[in-house]
Amino acid sequence: MAASLRKVAPALGLLLLLTSAPARGQGVITAEGRIVRVAGADTLPVARADVTLHRISRSMQGAVDSAQTGPDGLFRFRRTADTTAVYLVSARYAGIEYFGTPLRPPGRSDLVLLVSDTSSTAPVRLGARRVIVRPPDESGTRLVVDLLSLRNDGPDTRIGRDSMTPSWLLVLPAGARQAEVQEGDVSPTAVRFHGDTMAVLAPIGPGEKNVMVSYRLPMGVAAPAWSAPVDSFDMMLEEEGATVSGAGLQATAPMVVMETTLRRWTANPPDPGAEAVVRFGDSTDGRRRMLLWLVGVVALGVSGGAVIAWRRGQAGGTGGGGQEATDPVGALARLDAEYAGRRAEVEPEEWTRYEAERAHLKSAALARGRTRR
Repeated sequence: MAASLRKVAPALGLLLLLTSAPARGQGVITAEGRIVRVAGADTLPVARADVTLHRISRSMQGAVDSAQTGPDGLFRFRRTADTTAVYLVSARYAGIEYFGTPLRPPGRSDLVLLVSDTSSTAPVRLGARRVIVRPPDESGTRLVVDLLSLRNDGPDTRIGRDSMTPSWLLVLPAGARQAEVQEGDVSPTAVRFHGDTMAVLAPIGPGEKNVMVSYRLPMGVAAPAWSAPVDSFDMMLEEEGATVSGAGLQATAPMVVMETTLRRWTANPPDPGAEAVVRFGDSTDGRRRMLLWLVGVVALGVSGGAVIAWRRGQAGGTGGGGQEATDPVGALARLDAEYAGRRAEVEPEEWTRYEAERAHLKSAALARGRTRR
């Protein structure tokens, strides 16, 4: 129970900071209601369910009272309360903790807290998806914000088969990195990322749960794909030249968010089982052409330098047998051509080796220049 409370406490703490709170004082809070569980198309009262009243304030959090429901599923708490705190009721059923709507004293709440049986096969689907893709930044990656709406249309709470098995999985676009859960109805501590796979470990109760995920796509991922949800799909791009295809997405009127224009594609509903593919053809191809042009310029410089060095060697009478086996100038140019523009995609250890080798070749080139003079 304490672990469950810790998952919701940060959001409620933020609520305390963002909403205007009265000066610290005493008030009376009355929290009463009913615990019911889903039974087909109806609900049934849950008798003898453990119910807890929690207090969450800037300075402390924890349980302040507890009770059990009666035969009719009813419970009631009435107590003196801190007017600067937020209170909420939780009920434990089938090993899962369910939380009600927060209440701020003085006040009275009449809650209906819905609980359910659990199942590892309860159907959970991706109902809606809204994807926002930003242009590349100085890191050489594109920031993606992915808003997910999970749907559990059945009567049971979806859980994993065991403590090591997630309750739900989603495959992000190939190459996704630095994935994080930002906010929503699922705690970030209940989500794990393995490569481009998102695993939800928390139980998923009946109804909808919204999750916001952010991640980055390297520029080398030229055509990332997103699996389509079942209800509605929105793809929004800030980058000019990018195109969207698949999943029944159609271009619609752009949106302006915080003075930024987002080009938008929508499908209601999307094609079942399809994927949306974004192609960053113009910008990515342009950058590739630029990189190839730079590599070509470097290659010409290397070739020209080699010819000049050979001619100087002939003029100096060094002969074939007296030339050194390696050319540090050419090796330095080839090394720089290999790593040009790849700082963001190269592992730190490899980049350190590159810089060390470059320093060695540069010293060798300078030494050779001094010797020949």
